[in-house]
Parts: sequence; structure tokens; C-alpha cells
Amino acid sequence: MQNNKPNEWEQGVIDNAVEYSILEWRPLDKSTKTVVKTYDEAKNLFAETIKEHTATLAYAIDKNGRYANLNHLPEFKSRSKYVKSKTR
Repeated sequence: MQNNKPNEWEQGVIDNAVEYSILEWRPLDKSTKTVVKTYDEAKNLFAETIKEHTATLAYAIDKNGRYANLNHLPEFKSRSKYVKSKTR
């Protein structure tokens, strides 16, 4: 069973985040990234984005530019069992 709690380093980045990145991952360098300033904005954007594109990643970014993945947190988990993608 996988531990869903962030480790100490990740938690430090999350606690000191200055911005959050929501990334719709696509192959061949066609990914799109949106950066927001607050945790609530990130949570809401992720919830909307995941409905249309299940390969969505969320990251917290601290002032030193270090990234911590948020997808293991309950607010940023995908609940869909089927992969779907936006039409281009």
C-alpha cells in the first residue's frame, strides 16, 4: 500500500509555495500549463480540468523554483477510471 502523506521535503515545498502549476500532460510537447497563485485556485482549476483531461498533474512551486507533486493529496486525485482527452 502506498503512503499518501508527503515526505518532509515535499511538505516544505507545499507549505512555502508561492504558486501552483496545473499541467495537462500530452505527448509530443503539446502539454499545456496554467499557473495560479493560491491553493484554492489550484484545487478549483484541477477539479475543472480533470473532468476533460485525466492526464492532469498539479504541482506546488516554492520561491526557489522547487516543485512538489500534489496528485497524491485527496484534493488532487483523479477519480475517473477511463482516460479521456479534449478534442483538438
